[in-house]
Amino acid sequence: MLSALPKANVTRVYAASVLLLAFVFIMAESYILYLTKNGYRMTSSNQWQIQGVQEAVTSSITTYMVYNVLFILAQVYIIFLCVEALAHQNTIQIIAVVVFYFVCQVYTATRYISFYVLPSISARIFTRDSNMQMMQIGVMTMYAIALVSLVVLSYKLKKDVGWSVFKRLGADISLHRAYMWRQCLVILLKIDIYFIGSYLVQMTALILKDDDIETWLQITVCIPFCIVVIVGAFYALFGEHRHLMVFICACMVVSLGYFVFKIVRVCNPDIVNRPGDPYADSRPFLMITIAACMLLIILTIVASVKCIQNFDSGLKEAIAYEKMRIRHQKMYAVVAHDEAETAGSAKIARERFALD
Repeated sequence: MLSALPKANVTRVYAASVLLLAFVFIMAESYILYLTKNGYRMTSSNQWQIQGVQEAVTSSITTYMVYNVLFILAQVYIIFLCVEALAHQNTIQIIAVVVFYFVCQVYTATRYISFYVLPSISARIFTRDSNMQMMQIGVMTMYAIALVSLVVLSYKLKKDVGWSVFKRLGADISLHRAYMWRQCLVILLKIDIYFIGSYLVQMTALILKDDDIETWLQITVCIPFCIVVIVGAFYALFGEHRHLMVFICACMVVSLGYFVFKIVRVCNPDIVNRPGDPYADSRPFLMITIAACMLLIILTIVASVKCIQNFDSGLKEAIAYEKMRIRHQKMYAVVAHDEAETAGSAKIARERFALD
C-alpha cells in the first residue's frame, strides 16, 4: 500500500506529519502509562492500604491504564486510516483523520479534568505528581497543534486529490454524488470499528464482572452482533444488496436503543458517587464513547439510506471498470518493460556478434 502513495510534496508532508505525530503521542502515552503504574506502586504500601480504599485505587489504576492503551491504539488506527486515504486518494477519509484527532483531544482533556480538576479519591494520588501533570498538559497542547497542522494540510490535499475522482468517474454529477455517499459510508464503518470496539473493551475489561450475567451477554451477544452488522454492512454496500442493507439499518436502530439503555444505567442516581460505583472513574470516558458511538451510528444510518437510494445507478459498474482499467494498465506496463529489456538484450547481443 505504501508504494501506491502519490508522489506530491503535500502528500509526503501529510504522511510524514501523521507518522511523526503518532510516534510522539505513542511515546508520550507510554510514559504516562509508566507514571500511572509507578504512582500506584509508590502508594500501595502506605495509607491507601485502608480496607476498601486499596481495592478502589487498584480499580482506578486499571481504568487509567486501559485508557492509555486505547489512546495508543488510536494512533495506530490513525496511521492505517491516513495511509489508506492517501493510497486511494480519498479526501473524505483524509478529513476523517482530522476529526479522529479532535475526538482524541476531547478524551485527553477529559482525562486531565478527571485527574486535576474534579479528581476522584483514588485519582488524588497524582495531584502532587508534577511529571504526570506536565505530560498531560503537553499531550493536550500537542493535539491542538496537530489539529491546526492537519487542517491546513488536509485543505491543500483536498485540492490536489479531488481532481483524481473526476478523472476516474467522468463528468456525471449523479455518479459523483453516489460515489461520495459510498465513500462516506465506508469511512463511517471504519471509524465505527474503532469506537464500538473501544466501547466493548471498556465494558468487558473495566465494568462487567465474571459473576454478572451482563458480562456473558456482552461476550456472547453484543460482540458477535457488532461484528456481523459491520461485516454485513460492507458486504451489502460493495455488492449493492438492497434488502440486506435495509436489515443492517434496522439493526443499527436497535443498537441505538441499547445505548440509550446504557446511558440510563451509567447515570443511575442510585449508584453515582456511592460506595461500589462500578463507573466511578470510567464514567466520563464511557459517556464520551457512548455519545460518539450513537452519533456515528446515526450518521451511518443516514449514509446507508443514501447509498440504498443510489444502488443500481451504475456506480458499481463504473468502479469495476476503473479497477479493470488500472489492472490492465499495470499489466501492459509490465509487458512493455519486459519487451524493452528483451529488445535491449537483443541489441547488445547483435553488437557483440558484430564485434566478433
